[in-house]
Amino acid sequence: MTTLVAVWWLFFWTVLGLCLGSFLNAVIYRIPRHGSLRVPLWSACPHCRNRIAWYDNIPVVSFVILKGRCRMCGVPISTRYVIVEVVMALIVLMLLDAFLIGGVRSGLSVSQFGLTDRLAYDWPILAAHIILFACMLAMSAIDLEHYWIDIRFTNFVVIAGFVLHAIWTPKYATGWPRPDDATAVIGLLAVVGLAIMWVLMATDNDPDPDDLDEEESHDAVEPAADGSKPRRPPPSLASPSRVGGWLAVIILAALVLGLLLQEVYDVPLRHLGRALLPLALFFGLILAESSIVRDSDKAIIDAIDSERHGARQMVLAELLVLLPAVALGLLGYWLTAGEGEVPTRISAGLHTEIPVTGLATLRHWQPLWGLGTAAAGYIIAGALGWTVRIVFTLVLGKEAFGVGDIHLMAAAGCVAGWPVVVLGFFLTAVLALIGWIATLPLKRTRAIPLGPWLALSFLIMVVFYDSVVRWPPIERAIVVAEWLLSNNSQASQFGGLP
Repeated sequence: MTTLVAVWWLFFWTVLGLCLGSFLNAVIYRIPRHGSLRVPLWSACPHCRNRIAWYDNIPVVSFVILKGRCRMCGVPISTRYVIVEVVMALIVLMLLDAFLIGGVRSGLSVSQFGLTDRLAYDWPILAAHIILFACMLAMSAIDLEHYWIDIRFTNFVVIAGFVLHAIWTPKYATGWPRPDDATAVIGLLAVVGLAIMWVLMATDNDPDPDDLDEEESHDAVEPAADGSKPRRPPPSLASPSRVGGWLAVIILAALVLGLLLQEVYDVPLRHLGRALLPLALFFGLILAESSIVRDSDKAIIDAIDSERHGARQMVLAELLVLLPAVALGLLGYWLTAGEGEVPTRISAGLHTEIPVTGLATLRHWQPLWGLGTAAAGYIIAGALGWTVRIVFTLVLGKEAFGVGDIHLMAAAGCVAGWPVVVLGFFLTAVLALIGWIATLPLKRTRAIPLGPWLALSFLIMVVFYDSVVRWPPIERAIVVAEWLLSNNSQASQFGGLP
């Protein structure tokens, strides 16, 4: 029975990852081309536009059966579709492994009653990370091709992060990166400040002429050869290569087998090896896509150069937008400073339990504490990005860091916690530099699509978080950071398994 349960769950999560990847293919194709995700609801060949039957749209399997060609027109299908499907499945299994099988992340259930029991306790945090990296995969693919991050993805991640963190507040999660009470309150009030400014800006119906011009330029497309309505060109058939696609499938099969041996037969396979192989594949795929010369390489440089004269004024205006969040954050700091009656009541309110019987996840439910966890991660991670953007833009006189990348960092902080984002940000600088140097012989450009490197770095930090923070230099840096944030954590209130 144990074997059947493990096989079922591995099959379920693998298929779920492949199906998510199949959906992301539609997202990656339609969003930059200003297509709707609702109309049409079915998939169509980007070459002949014929509707794809359901049996020709089964992830990976249909590609193999059709021998990589459209059934209607016979045109080769881009390997990108298979790559995205398999990469999403790999990410799902890596998260499942790190959280619930390999046991390399602390703060999660250590139930000995099998994977089903561990999922019953910790499904919200697993689901939040799957949503995060699914959106990051889509954003990375679009960023590599267009130097563009759609903040609708990050907004969706933030909503999911707040909702799922509000659900997942188990007492045994002492090892999960959570803020102290003061930081949680500061984060919550700062989020209120951002929400106020968002409402004010959303109700401003005066469009920016520059935004209209930009939208029109995106919509300017060449007419189809048959004279039908304009459309964007289909994905490239040259990259990724067929070899890359089959390599990804082999790595996926190896990971599924390794997890099965680990969960059922307790074979001593090291988690490091299981995780490094997919991560090496992701690194290689980003390098391969970054080496392709595209029209967007020059377009993004021209856009940055054309805006450099007003760059300082632009970030100063952005700073004004952030001031309400800063002010309310300072109010939160003032309210929680010291050890008087007000901080004590605030702390008690954060940790008020609303137990829900019959649900393992909600047996010790503290929704405000969960919301504070998400808010602190969102605000600290976003503050790091905004600081880099504002300071370096003022110093250099040109846009130094994209707003989309800041939204990506804030969304990741909301789900994974600010330590993951801070550590991942520094790793991103290293990986992006290595990637830029490696692609110089093939492509010379000053612009680097940072989204894919941020996504890869955050995934590395999520999977290897415990090992990284135990590295002595990082451990000392975290101690300093906690001291600067006036850590008065309530970790002592949490016990073992409920």
